[in-house]
Amino acid sequence: MRKLFAALCVVAVMASCAFCETVKLPAPDKTCPTTLTEALALRKTERDFADEDFTLQELANLLWAAGGVNRPDGKLVHPVAMGKQDITIYVFTRENVSKYDPKANTLEIVAEGDYRRDTGYKVQKEFVGKAAVNLVYVQDLALWEDMKAPDELKQRWGFAHTGAAMQNVYLYSAAMGWNCVVRGSFEGDSLAKLLKLSPSQNITLVQSVGKRPKN
Repeated sequence: MRKLFAALCVVAVMASCAFCETVKLPAPDKTCPTTLTEALALRKTERDFADEDFTLQELANLLWAAGGVNRPDGKLVHPVAMGKQDITIYVFTRENVSKYDPKANTLEIVAEGDYRRDTGYKVQKEFVGKAAVNLVYVQDLALWEDMKAPDELKQRWGFAHTGAAMQNVYLYSAAMGWNCVVRGSFEGDSLAKLLKLSPSQNITLVQSVGKRPKN
């Protein structure tokens, strides 16, 4: 009886751990208090962040704006060349690092713990460590293997895809009254190691988003 109880406990723990590895996000709230033209007028770069986390709903809304699915056929809110959805968004919060799956609307945990400062470069580390979330955009050139085109062109498309997603985040942040900054300086090798990236994967840009300080 004791052996059976112990076995059941192990199964329960394994199931709990497996559950914790993937977080189901709530459906994105697609309503907005600000019009598109107002968001365009308000869009700007700000590096000051309140030391305050996003709720899971706020995070789900932000990620959907960045690169979520907006049509039944699985296409994304931002345009992609040749239909290649080659950008993966990694999400750094106070609790963990995760990978956004737009089709499943989930976060797959990559590492436990607060690695937000690790997305910064030198003097950036202080303010990025306060941002509610740091988004790391990663292009996978393996998804272009069937295309006969120079790697330089494929990488250019990846930066274009990242730019579209990044601007969506800027506009959504402006609409919600949040601060936002995109960054091209980061410690690529250490981030790639943390994220367990393959040789075909390259970090394109990093973006910090958070609520504005109240003062």
